[in-house]
Amino acid sequence: MSESDRKVLNWDAPNGRLLMKFIKGLPQTRPITLNVFGSTPLQMTLDPSFLSGDVDIFTSEDLESFVQAMQLGKNVALPYIELVPERTFIASMAWRDRAVKEVFGNVTVYIASLLDVLVGKMKRLEQKDLDAFDLVKAKTGGPTEDELKNALANVVDMYRPAFDEENPGGDPVANTRRLWMHLYGHDIDVRKEIIVPAIEAQKEAFGQNAPDYRAKLREIAAEYIPAK
Repeated sequence: MSESDRKVLNWDAPNGRLLMKFIKGLPQTRPITLNVFGSTPLQMTLDPSFLSGDVDIFTSEDLESFVQAMQLGKNVALPYIELVPERTFIASMAWRDRAVKEVFGNVTVYIASLLDVLVGKMKRLEQKDLDAFDLVKAKTGGPTEDELKNALANVVDMYRPAFDEENPGGDPVANTRRLWMHLYGHDIDVRKEIIVPAIEAQKEAFGQNAPDYRAKLREIAAEYIPAK
């Protein structure tokens, strides 16, 4: 999705203006990192009219008091700032490598890439999430099937069964099949084309599928040990 990885952000978009207001109201006495995902990156990179009711942010800082003090929270502002746990954003560990990074004094902001934003919507996949896929496809032509398969393979744990105590929040396998029909016009075998290749790649990385090198070395060594 080279065409979609826009590096120029529209800070005049509704969510961009809200985010900037929040940044300017934060304390300047310590480094702060804001990680922005959800629909805000789509609005700030592709279409300012792609409206979203909130700016989804996760951070290691406790900033809720500043959200309230600036009156930028839910039921007060629209759009509003939503501080959420990091686990809410389903993405690969390398997502920041693809993000747009901007620095405002002591505040560093990472705006997630379009592909990571789309992947983060897969578990829920409501109509507004399908609209996000449609927007990206209309504006960039992507993601291709291979790009999306690879991105989903990088978050393969999303397809594992939810804990009993957890709100499942959707069926990722069914959602993936539904998206494939919507976006590409045909079904997909999620297990065969995404889950199994991802698990096999993990095994290779951990050496679980590696040849028995120790046995081979023993065979080689035996050739050089004189028979008694």
